[in-house]
Amino acid sequence: MRRFSLLLLALLALSTHAQSPREDGNPVGGAQDQRSGSPTIEGFWQDTARRVLFMRDAPPASVFGKWNALDPQQTYPLAKQIRRSGATYELIDFNYDDEYVIKILNAKADGIEFVRSSTWSGCGMRHACQLNAAELFCSLENICPENGRDVLDWRGEERYARRDNCERMGRREAQGIPVRCR
Repeated sequence: MRRFSLLLLALLALSTHAQSPREDGNPVGGAQDQRSGSPTIEGFWQDTARRVLFMRDAPPASVFGKWNALDPQQTYPLAKQIRRSGATYELIDFNYDDEYVIKILNAKADGIEFVRSSTWSGCGMRHACQLNAAELFCSLENICPENGRDVLDWRGEERYARRDNCERMGRREAQGIPVRCR
C-alpha cells in the first residue's frame, strides 16, 4: 500500500510539473495566442521527420511515402522561428541566407503559408504549415520554371517540434548553415 501511495504521489507531482507554466508565462507545450489563449505557431521549430511523396527525377530505387525520423542533434536541422510582428507574422529560416527570399502568403495563430525562393534558380519551395497538437506539420512543393512554365519538381511533408531556442552556428558551409536548437 505504501508503494502505491508513493507512486501515486510521484505521478501527481509529474503531471502538475508538466502543466506548470515556463518562466516566460507560456505553458510547457509552447506559446499561446494572447487573444484566444490557444496554442500558436509562434516560437522556434526544428524538423523531426520528413517524407518524400514525389520527385520528378527520382532514381529507380526511391521509396516514397515513408516517414524518416531525424536525429535531434543533427548539425544541419531545418530550423525556423515564427513571430508575430504587429498584425502580421515574420519567419526566419535559419538554414538559408540572402540567396533566398521568404514571402509569407497567409498566416494566422495556428498556421502559416510561405514560399522560400532561390534568387539564382528561380525555384520556390511552397510551405503550408498547420499546428497539430505539439507539432507543426508542413506540406511542401518545390516549383521550378522550365521552358516558360512552372513545373512540380518535388513534393513532401515535414514535421517540426517546438524548441526553446535555435541559432546559427557560423556561416554557410558546403552542406548549408549549421544550426543548433535546444
